[in-house]
Amino acid sequence: MEYFFRIIGYGILLFIQAVLFYFLHSHFYFIVLVIMIAGPVLSIVSVFLLRRYVDVTVEQLLGKTQYGQQGDTVYYRVRISNPSIFVSLHCSINLRVSNTFFETTGEQCVVVPVRARKGYEFVLPVIATLPGNLSVMVESISIKDLMGFCLLHKKIEKEGSVSIMPQLLQEATYDKMALQQGMLESEESTKRGNDFSDVQEIREYIPGDKLMSIHWKLSAKRDMLMVKDRVSMSDRQLLVLFELCKMDLSMLNLIVGTTYSVVRQLLLDKTTVRLMYWSSKRYEYVDTRID
Repeated sequence: MEYFFRIIGYGILLFIQAVLFYFLHSHFYFIVLVIMIAGPVLSIVSVFLLRRYVDVTVEQLLGKTQYGQQGDTVYYRVRISNPSIFVSLHCSINLRVSNTFFETTGEQCVVVPVRARKGYEFVLPVIATLPGNLSVMVESISIKDLMGFCLLHKKIEKEGSVSIMPQLLQEATYDKMALQQGMLESEESTKRGNDFSDVQEIREYIPGDKLMSIHWKLSAKRDMLMVKDRVSMSDRQLLVLFELCKMDLSMLNLIVGTTYSVVRQLLLDKTTVRLMYWSSKRYEYVDTRID
């Protein structure tokens, strides 16, 4: 509706200018009439060409570290590149901020100008209220011509993401004497050259399996990757099993934060941990060893 009234108003001004030139036959009104006719044409053509060349990139600003901390502010640089000579005073960038682990999303629209040969860039601060993969995606941009007669859209899917570590809770306490008896046997069985494990079964390769577990001879015969499932002969190992639920975000945040704090404290005490969780995609427990 805004563009409709703008075009109608400009059409009325153009009609008045044409009437003045018709009755007065002045060179000044002729020049103004030519400019008023050529101006909208050049403005619309330039915005079509600008949409062709403009592009957007997103990158996180974390310095040397690759992770962020829950509760901190994470900064993303959004850069608009414009190699052409065309400009725009109104470029709206549609951003989507999401946490893929907690499945939370939010939308933000930023309006900036686009300069010739340079483009534009700005820094977007995002508060990491929850742990997980925090991503900022540019879904599309909308560019308005200089005279404001049309608004063109361009779909751009550029994303910048960073892993947010959970917030540490109070120091985790546990009975260290109870662990020492069983951990000696587990650590001894995992040292280089000591493999106290038996092959339980041979199955097809699943993405995420270790390459060292692949049965290469059998894989060559069957023309498909086969993996050896081993079972450890040590029956005393430190296992941390945590349950992921989607019922309550605050409860899930507490579970992840507690697990992270416990595992981190165990690693600081030089204790090897086996972290296990249920994977709904693979429909099995995922076992990860953390040294």
